[in-house]
Amino acid sequence: MKKILIILNVLICTLFVHEVRSNEIDTSCSHHVIWGAPQINKEGYNQYICRIGYAANYNYDTKVSYFTVEHLISTHLIKTVSRNDDFREDLRIPGKFRATLKDYIGNGYDRGHMAPAANFTYAANVMSESFFLTNMMPQVPGNNRGIWKALEEKTRSWVQTRKTLYIITGTVYDKSPAKIMGNGVKVPSHVYKIIIDADKKQSISFMFPNEKLDTTTMEQYVVSISDIEKVTKINFNPNISKKDLGIEKQKGILKNWE
Repeated sequence: MKKILIILNVLICTLFVHEVRSNEIDTSCSHHVIWGAPQINKEGYNQYICRIGYAANYNYDTKVSYFTVEHLISTHLIKTVSRNDDFREDLRIPGKFRATLKDYIGNGYDRGHMAPAANFTYAANVMSESFFLTNMMPQVPGNNRGIWKALEEKTRSWVQTRKTLYIITGTVYDKSPAKIMGNGVKVPSHVYKIIIDADKKQSISFMFPNEKLDTTTMEQYVVSISDIEKVTKINFNPNISKKDLGIEKQKGILKNWE
């Protein structure tokens, strides 16, 4: 009888933990992730947003998303839609927590895409959704228009041969206090991108300081998923073990992904 009670308690605790950790990405737009939605350290001051082309977990404290997730498919990279820079506030976010266009004016930072507009050229409404400020992060222009743009282009070239990739993009705040622009929008110290080939059980990840960087140094910023998890306290793939993700970091990994 005692053993049965212990088993029941374990099952109840397991169900409770699952309920606490569930979020709108898992329940409403799970097609954007492959091994479960990333789990942040503490829920309650954040908001999940499901879009057609991506999903986001928005941080009320920083007024910038913790991360975005997207499922990039090679057949989506058809160039039928031209870019239209319709940056705008996300009215799904309560006003007091919402980033505004005014916040980004005159501060010297780009409205850097987390899920890139160029990933959504297959439909005007999908591309338009990429211009909500919940998909933006304050980026140094030399970063956004340089090494970050080069990585986005590499990702699109990789999906042409790999056919399908899952991408997690996010922000890191490791400097306290963080620089604040506008009405409380915090500037990240680093930005990262995790790229997963689920079919081959491979991943490659990058974390860049939010500063101008030489695009030829990209390989210097290759890190493991575990490295990013340590600084963000986010479990990026809760439904799979790290050993099953394949080699995360090794010399020449960029060449291996070409």
